[in-house]
Order: sequence, then C-alpha cells, then structure tokens
Amino acid sequence: MNPQELCTIWFSPTGTSRRIAEAVARGFSEQPAGIARTHEAADATVAADAATTDAATARHAGETPGTLPVRTVDLTHAAPRPTVIPRHAAAVIAVPVYGGRVAPTARLRLETVRGCSTPAVLAVLYGNRAFEGALAELAEIAAAQGFVPVAAAAFVGEHSYSSDRFPIAAGRPDAADLAEAEAFGRRTAQRLAAAESCGAADGMQATQDGPADHAPHGPEARETAGTAQEMPPRGGEAPGKPATEECGIAPIDVRKITHPASGLWPTLRFVRFVLGYRRRQKRRPVVYLPQTDPAVCVRCGRCAALCPVGAIAAGREEQTDPARCIRCCACVKGCPVGARTFDTPFAAALSRNFRRPKPNVFLPPTERETPKQRTERQQPDGRHRTPEADPPAIGRP
Repeated sequence: MNPQELCTIWFSPTGTSRRIAEAVARGFSEQPAGIARTHEAADATVAADAATTDAATARHAGETPGTLPVRTVDLTHAAPRPTVIPRHAAAVIAVPVYGGRVAPTARLRLETVRGCSTPAVLAVLYGNRAFEGALAELAEIAAAQGFVPVAAAAFVGEHSYSSDRFPIAAGRPDAADLAEAEAFGRRTAQRLAAAESCGAADGMQATQDGPADHAPHGPEARETAGTAQEMPPRGGEAPGKPATEECGIAPIDVRKITHPASGLWPTLRFVRFVLGYRRRQKRRPVVYLPQTDPAVCVRCGRCAALCPVGAIAAGREEQTDPARCIRCCACVKGCPVGARTFDTPFAAALSRNFRRPKPNVFLPPTERETPKQRTERQQPDGRHRTPEADPPAIGRP
C-alpha cells in the first residue's frame, strides 16, 4: 500500500508530541525538514504570539516535488470541525501521557477525527516514568475512530514538572530522539509499501464487529453540534466489515510493546511517596495550580494563548481556573519572563526516582540505543544537550 497523502494529528500543549509527529512524518514522507503542512487548527506558536486562535483557519504551504503531501490537524487549542481522513491516506497520531493514560482532553478531541480504514502510526510521549496503558488506550481510540494501527511507539519527553531545580528527562526529545522518530517513520512507510494482503504486515485479523457509535461530549459537543451527521460511522465507511479488507494490512497488537523498567527501589520509593501524598490530601486537601508573580508578569497574554483549555484569561493572567486547568505547564514553560511557576511535590519525587534516561520503544521492534550509548551523549548531570523539549506526562503519578 502506498498512501497518497499523510495526515499528522496531535495534541501537544508544550510541543513534544508535535515535534515527534513531525519527525515521524518527515521520515514517512522522505521529505526534508520544514515539511509542507496544511493546518486545520491554529498552530501553537502562532497562537502564543498572536494571543488569539482561529481553529478553523487553514494555512497552505508549497509541496516539495516528489514527496508525500502532509496535512496537519492540531487538536491542542480546540477541537476542529469534524474531520475525515480518507482510506488512501495514512495518519500519524501523537499525544502526551498523563498519569499513565492518554491525556483526557486529547481523547475527547480525537472524537472529532475519523478514518476510513486509514492506516495509522501511533505515538505517545511520557515523562520518563512509565506510559503504562496509554499506548493501548490510544490504539483503542484510533480503532474506534476508523483507523488501523500499523505501527506504534512510546517516546520519552521532558516532564511537565521538570525544572532547573528538579530535572525530569530534561531536553528530550533531543536530536537523537528525533532521528529515531524519522527512522521509525521510514520503516513504517516501507512496511506499508510492501504489504500486499491483510496478512502481509502481521498475520493478524481485524475484529469483525465495528465499535458502537457515540457523539462527542462536553465542550467539544458544542463545537461540533450540527456537523456530526457529516462524519462517517465509527470504524470507517463499512462498519461491521474488517478494516484490513479496505486497506490491505492488519492492525498490530500494541500490548506486545516493551515497557522500559524503572528498577525496583525507585518504583517502591515512588509508590511510597504517592501513598503518603494521598493520605495527606485526604486529611487536608490542597489544590496545586500554576501561580503568577504579579511583580514579574508583564501582562503579555502569552500564557492565556498557550493554555489548551482556556484556564487563563488575557488581562487576568494572575488567575488560573482550577476547574479547567490540566496542569500541562504550557503557561509555565512558555512565559517569556518566568513569571509563572508550578510548585508540586511530585516534581522532586519524579526527579529523584526517574532520573535515569529511558529508551524510546517501537512496535514492530527495532535495534535500540544501549543505555551506555545514551549516557555517553548526556552531560555529567544527566541532562540532555538539547534544551528545547515538551513535557508530556503531568498531574498524576
């Protein structure tokens, strides 16, 4: 199967999932850096600089001759109009891991995007602790939305709570991580091109029963009201029919992916911390939120523009809505003057117990960098050389 176009779909408050999705897309499309993109929602950087976001604005860029055209659906700041990815395309779906699960906001907004037995490459970004069941959850979501998961990966990204004082996978994904992502995209494209039948990829069969249909809910329900009828039923255009009959490939079983170990003592120490934290919260609940130093804040509105859930209002940057805030720390990491901070006891516990860098893992598996090789390209303090990164896993242990 040779897809005619590629669609990257991401939810990325601070940019890590976006960077990985773009790297996979570069490898998949064999297109150099600066991939041609058509945006169906506002770009996070543009939104931050302009302080306003138009989720329906499309931006077109010229395509490089001989390369696969790439289209982007950015779910970060709002759910787009219901979008259908056709069967002749392929998709790259990247989301952050929050507490071992797919970020709830990402899960909700993914309900507006559906495939038609469209092959999908899945990627989750976690903060060097554990991605737990997030990848399996993303595979279930993708299948329910009509995609066929054909490859999957779990990448390490700088944790939301990472700071100079408490570094947690600081600087990741770095240049080596992005190179791995590109190679992963190339391998996946080659596998799709070589697939000639449903059994060519894995020898697995898709489920015969299509998932039950249901509409988006919550804020996204209001955004998509009146347009859901334009979407095909979940599971593609032919519910109840094996998805592999439509695209010539079979889905992978993401449960077979390797989970990097954290070690017994770090895990036990962290579990002990979490149990103590829960006991303290039960006796005396404390709501942890990003805070603004009014003496430092310049009222630029960047934090309000960066917030993916509208928890900060422009002009009232010193206030954060606790009912909306998802503790992604996009406001903290994006503040140009360092006026926003987030003080949480999890930062010290995560930094202490999960300092050792973990490798990225892939399905189908590939040769991975050894711990020694990764250590050699790190600074003595364990931080990676590349400072720019996005922290994915937040809020919960």
